[in-house]
Amino acid sequence: MRIGFFGCGNMGAALAHGFKKFDPTVEQYFFTPTKAKAQELAGAVNGHFVEFVSDMPKDLDWYVLAFKPQSLLDFAFDFNNNSKILSVLAGTGIEKLSKKFNVENISRLMPNTPSGIGAGANLYYSPFDSGSMTEMLKGLGKLFIMKSEVELDGITAFSGSGPALIFEFARLFEKHLIAIAGNNPEAREIIAQTFLGSAKLMENAVSEGISFETLREQVTSKKGVTFEALQILEKNGLDNILGGAFVAAHKRTLELKKGI
Repeated sequence: MRIGFFGCGNMGAALAHGFKKFDPTVEQYFFTPTKAKAQELAGAVNGHFVEFVSDMPKDLDWYVLAFKPQSLLDFAFDFNNNSKILSVLAGTGIEKLSKKFNVENISRLMPNTPSGIGAGANLYYSPFDSGSMTEMLKGLGKLFIMKSEVELDGITAFSGSGPALIFEFARLFEKHLIAIAGNNPEAREIIAQTFLGSAKLMENAVSEGISFETLREQVTSKKGVTFEALQILEKNGLDNILGGAFVAAHKRTLELKKGI
């Protein structure tokens, strides 16, 4: 398969690395206006650097739109009418893209950064049979087929923004571990392993039909150490804080869809 990338930021890079890992024979082309990231990514996955947007081949199997949604207005490329486009632009609907590029075969993907190591939680919606691309995307982690763009936009805040929130939690874990226990050289590794092991337990729980609440209860003894920690989170409104964060992220998704 031959794939062209417009935009080589974190999401574009995650996809490119994931595609290469899934299919070492994939041929990838990269363009960014500033050139540097395209050159770097092309080198990293043994792809092709495209210096000018007009030099992007027009007979590729797929094209990936991986730049910031705000850049769509200024982006221009003369796609063939039968081109296939995979958009990772948050809050940007297929209808809008189809009118701009005069292309019908457009699908949307909301990946997250773990896709680069084959562990992504990726939301996908396509109004047409995307065939081999669907198989490629399965190689990036777990692919969740959405019934509509509305569903995709609603879940984006959780899967797309989720890793950043988890990394922020991990940063705070490390910070407070050091504050209480001293600057242990293995602090970061301890926290990373705690998150990794917990994620594996959650994965097992999903397959066995066990709720996350049950998992929490299994490690919480009344008046014990964990109980005290959870009490502080409840008293300080962690539920409301996270709820507000997700509402704000979803609101921003809808704003981008309106071009705000």
